[in-house]
Amino acid sequence: MFKLVMSAGIVLAMCAPAGADVSTEPKRSPYFLVHSVTVDDLKLMLDDLGASFMAAGKNAEGAPFVFGQMPDGMTFGAYTVCAGAGGTDCRGIEFMAVYSSRVSVADVMDIDRDYAAVSLYKADDNTVHVSRYVILDNGVTWANLIENANVFHLLCGKVSDRLMAISEDAPQ
Repeated sequence: MFKLVMSAGIVLAMCAPAGADVSTEPKRSPYFLVHSVTVDDLKLMLDDLGASFMAAGKNAEGAPFVFGQMPDGMTFGAYTVCAGAGGTDCRGIEFMAVYSSRVSVADVMDIDRDYAAVSLYKADDNTVHVSRYVILDNGVTWANLIENANVFHLLCGKVSDRLMAISEDAPQ
């Protein structure tokens, strides 16, 4: 009888109290040290950013990536850079947003100089790419990784405003 009562007590102790959040989504402590990331980590990152999941996959080398959309509508990708074959030991993340814009290379270079925390470049005549690379090296905290993504988002808004202003000032 004692074993049955003890087992029932352990089960009750493990149950969540009524009204408690019993989300099945894993959460990361802000102090969790990130050394390498997987596609599941990237999906958790989207959740912590409040971004909607759009797609995920792996590139030809097996490195995971995800696409998300921020609440303000900005879409972006988070791509990993992996040292190991098959997408293992991914110690870098590049955040990337692409804007449709025909501004000149000189204008893009001016904006790039103003926002050192991101890199801007023209891949072709019709687009401007904005990226931010985060090196995980010996580890960064989860909070730092999320803050890097937030800085990327904030600066993308500033870049977007500048691209729009330049386009509006251009002769039609």
